[in-house]
Amino acid sequence: MVLEPQKGKDRILMFRKKGDKTAAAKLALQTEHKWEYERKTDSTKTKDGAISAAGGLEVTLSIEAVASRDELNNMLKNSVIEGYELEVWDIDLKGEKQGAKYPALYAIGKLSKWEVPANVEDLITLQTEMAIDGKPVPGYATLTADQEAEVLYAFADTTAITGSE
Repeated sequence: MVLEPQKGKDRILMFRKKGDKTAAAKLALQTEHKWEYERKTDSTKTKDGAISAAGGLEVTLSIEAVASRDELNNMLKNSVIEGYELEVWDIDLKGEKQGAKYPALYAIGKLSKWEVPANVEDLITLQTEMAIDGKPVPGYATLTADQEAEVLYAFADTTAITGSE
């Protein structure tokens, strides 16, 4: 078995406002995202030595992207202001597919902050964090032809384009 390293560019995030019936939308111009799993542990000292007890799992998704004036960026910002829940999919474009579906993590949560610093010399980069309810669930996600076209592109030849291509 040959081990192939994973690359961050092969993982994309897609979002939808919880309760909406529309297709999820890809976060454009994403530069980084990070899942953080944390479980607090408390220890109690006894005469026989310390014993520890695990607390509940806390999951956070941190996201960075170049800011853009699009519908998804506005919806994400409004989710912080209005406090509504979001669905998020972390889709692995290079993972082993099941049929036409890509391996993914699915989670529900709320964005807890929306930070958009505007430096005079740099692109405007948004930063946000999502507090996840429960644990992300692994599964497989479908990308529509339009969603796939946003993410992937096929090789194009150098020849003239005819109407049949």
